[in-house]
Amino acid sequence: MSNWAVFLTLESPSSKALNRAFVLIQDFEYSDRWMLLTSKEPPADEFEATALLLSEILSNDFAGMSLAEINTFVRTHSNTLSEGPDLSASNWLVIDQKGLETSTCLVCEQYYNSGEEENKDEEEEGMTDKFRSCRIPYEKAHAMIANLDIANMGFEDFVDEEAGEQEDGRWKWVSFNPETEETEKGPTEVEIKREKELKELRDGGYAD
Repeated sequence: MSNWAVFLTLESPSSKALNRAFVLIQDFEYSDRWMLLTSKEPPADEFEATALLLSEILSNDFAGMSLAEINTFVRTHSNTLSEGPDLSASNWLVIDQKGLETSTCLVCEQYYNSGEEENKDEEEEGMTDKFRSCRIPYEKAHAMIANLDIANMGFEDFVDEEAGEQEDGRWKWVSFNPETEETEKGPTEVEIKREKELKELRDGGYAD
């Protein structure tokens, strides 16, 4: 399993808001696999997970970028990202202004053309330079990106296919576990650990 890049597209994000976001996207069961990238110069060293506490982001080359522009960066530097810090060039995460306001992020996936779509004659079957994105709650991001990474589940398993691609180009997330079942089972061990970590940060004044 690869590690995953996190991009920020907002200007001067609050460190407290980012600390909260990074706690909520953690799995707390497996090793931390997120790496925050703020420079267009791709990291060439071995992977080093971005650890809390996050300080103020003074420089961020991806601020104001569109998802398409970030996709271009990933596609352009796919070999360097993969060979150095072993970052996935197929799946990555974006935190934008709307995300901070709604506790969501964008999971992006490089699009694989299976050759079964209506436009199959327009391009060869296989990996393309295109991508798809889904806005998803922070807490659900790890499960989605991890399953995409190992091809255990497909992008379609996490989105409302009937609703289709939305006007903003994003796909609508749907839970593959009924909310009623999650409620009946109560909080998981991961959820308990996550809430404990978040409480400690809040008590220390480091998170919203």
